[in-house]
Amino acid sequence: MYIVTTCLRPIETVLERAKAHASDYDVRFVERRKHSIETLMERHQVGVLVFDKRRVEYTPFGTTEPFFFHPSSSVFRVKQLLRGGNDPLVDIAGLQQGDRVLDCTLGLGSDSIVMSHAVGESGHVTGIESEFVTAMLVREGMAVWIEKEEALNEAMRRIEVVHQDALLYLKTCASNSFDVVYFDPMFEKTISESVHLNPLRSLANDAPLSIQLMQEAVRVAKRRIVLKAHFESEAFEQFGFTRVVRKTSKLHYGFIDKETGSF
Repeated sequence: MYIVTTCLRPIETVLERAKAHASDYDVRFVERRKHSIETLMERHQVGVLVFDKRRVEYTPFGTTEPFFFHPSSSVFRVKQLLRGGNDPLVDIAGLQQGDRVLDCTLGLGSDSIVMSHAVGESGHVTGIESEFVTAMLVREGMAVWIEKEEALNEAMRRIEVVHQDALLYLKTCASNSFDVVYFDPMFEKTISESVHLNPLRSLANDAPLSIQLMQEAVRVAKRRIVLKAHFESEAFEQFGFTRVVRKTSKLHYGFIDKETGSF
């Protein structure tokens, strides 16, 4: 668990958001009163979630290194699309305006932001995150983070973040209810080079994909299932994904077309 507080000099809207979050998630709100994060952590013996004007920051209990939501690589990827360029995920998923996308491994949401931009206002991206702290941090962060490129802000605000186990969520979905279902199970590897995300490693869900999960994904997907994983992953061959090799990246993509996907 954790406590909620604010930056040292919060404006009224920041204070309201912090209190609302505490109420929504039934956690304790603590006035900052010029106390350091270390002091609050020691006093309450839990992690500390700090609301600021432009971001939300979380410091796990027993550490001094906070982490926070950041749109990361989605910034330059969306800008590339705005310039008329391409994005490998958008191309491999075959995303179109108006598509409904289910990201079963949201993480910090970089891929979901790119997909949200690709499907536009008429489309919808739902991001599933099994770890509660990560889910709530991304949900709160996407609501307030501001980039100079308004298209990025709009893409972030449109994403629906759901705290749930991916398999359990898929079981609640109607058949063919999403155009594309997406998986990035190697989340822990994707954050290893980001220093400000080091504390998140312990929260990453590194559970492998399963046949049951893939069966549900095939049922729910109307058009295509897409996988991004480390090039050494056996998941591509194990589940019958058509692998798209990226010679300049350790992360490869794979896809299963609904018409041919079966287990």
